[in-house]
Amino acid sequence: MRRRLLPKSFPGIVLLLTAVLAARGATASAQSCDERFLSDSADTARSNIVAGIDGAAAIGAWRSVLDHGGAVAWSVTEYNVDARSTFVFAFDRAALRVYRAGAFGSTTDSAMNGCIDPSIAPEATIPWSDVREIEAANWVVYFRLRKPVEIHSDRGKRKKTDELKAFFYGANGGSGGEKLTYAYNLRYDGRDPWWNVDVYELENLRGIAVGPTDFQRRLQFVVARAVDPDGRIALKQKGRGAGW
Repeated sequence: MRRRLLPKSFPGIVLLLTAVLAARGATASAQSCDERFLSDSADTARSNIVAGIDGAAAIGAWRSVLDHGGAVAWSVTEYNVDARSTFVFAFDRAALRVYRAGAFGSTTDSAMNGCIDPSIAPEATIPWSDVREIEAANWVVYFRLRKPVEIHSDRGKRKKTDELKAFFYGANGGSGGEKLTYAYNLRYDGRDPWWNVDVYELENLRGIAVGPTDFQRRLQFVVARAVDPDGRIALKQKGRGAGW
């Protein structure tokens, strides 16, 4: 039986074909993100958290966007970099990506439909394995990192940080992220036998201003289940207070 000899260039041909196939695979992956299909899910992923309705549908929407190669994007103020600039946080299956809002043009609308234009470079790409803790605090959500990242703002500010401190836009209303509420200390003073009602004494007449936490906790809950189903990222919650 005659043995068939391969040309000396065969190993090079194999490497070339491998590279071509890999490039085609990457292109197909990028093209598989179809905002016409993901736009509604991306909107539900954000709006249900803001409104505080149907948490299961919110988680399902996040997973749908991520499973189809997309990203849930959100406009934020990032206080540890530049409190006077807007950024976009994009959550995808592999990483949290931080963009300058100006990278998308005059508005960030194009980022909100479930697909991020791959030609737009993020300021930072943070693999989920590099996120060690997410804290739901008053007004903001903290993302604490294992490694520092350097981020530039649209105003030219630059900061190297291992902690992102983000206020997410759109979370307004009593259970959202923009409204200050007041808590009063009440002391039980017994029951009025005539009116048959409980009587309380108000101990702090001015009230204690407290920042909102409900929105931040909802966001933390959904993000953790969408990107970290194995629970490797520590979750922390801060009690309500006037500060962060």
